[in-house]
Amino acid sequence: MIFNLKRRPQMRQVTVQFIEQVTPRVRRIVFGGETLAGFSAPRPGAHIKLLFNAAPKAPADPKKMRSQMRTYTPRHFNPDSQELTVEFVLHGDGLASTWAAQAQVGDTLTIAGPGGGMDIPDRLTTMVMLVDESAIPAAGAVLEALPANCTPIIICEVEDAREQRSLSSSIEVAPTWLFRQEQAASPGLLLESYLPNVLTSVKDFDDVFWWIACEANMMRRLRSQLLKQPGVSKDRLVSRGYWKSETSNYPDHDYGES
Repeated sequence: MIFNLKRRPQMRQVTVQFIEQVTPRVRRIVFGGETLAGFSAPRPGAHIKLLFNAAPKAPADPKKMRSQMRTYTPRHFNPDSQELTVEFVLHGDGLASTWAAQAQVGDTLTIAGPGGGMDIPDRLTTMVMLVDESAIPAAGAVLEALPANCTPIIICEVEDAREQRSLSSSIEVAPTWLFRQEQAASPGLLLESYLPNVLTSVKDFDDVFWWIACEANMMRRLRSQLLKQPGVSKDRLVSRGYWKSETSNYPDHDYGES
């Protein structure tokens, strides 16, 4: 997979057009505005920066606003209607979570991006995704970019059964859902416990690409365990630490490679 090189993103002020409460902990917010003209279609696994509590009228250096910025996945972009969809996990008090919980149609926000993302090989035959709720929007985007002959195996760890939802409106897939609340499990523990089941089901590791996106500490543990398996190589494994326990505004570039 080939990743985009970093470049300074354009800052765009957008307006909330539509809000949908997808599950008790997930809000889908659609942003719009003329500033989205020229917004490039995000690649699977891409990210955008959301700038809260400020709306610069001129391009600004994101580094100077880091404390007011959070990283999110652009779930969908419609260039015809100039609408950008972002899904927020409501996890209690926090800059982005509080804003999303209180957001109303007509509210404004500043975004930067998109950046990052990956190209999916045309001949990919099996994709295994191990994700928590923070990465489900990205998992949906990756799913929709897979070639037609690729079989997705998706394991989703969420808080409870009410958080089950469709990963895509265009592709039918049946993820395996793991519920932390039922077992009083800490984040990522159920993904780790389920990994042996996935490994047992894989017939040919040379045909599999692995995508891990969850809490950063657990991401490293899963990555380490996978790389110990014969046939699993670094060039067929993408890992992302989307957040880290007891850490606010965790960087978006933790790939678990160091």
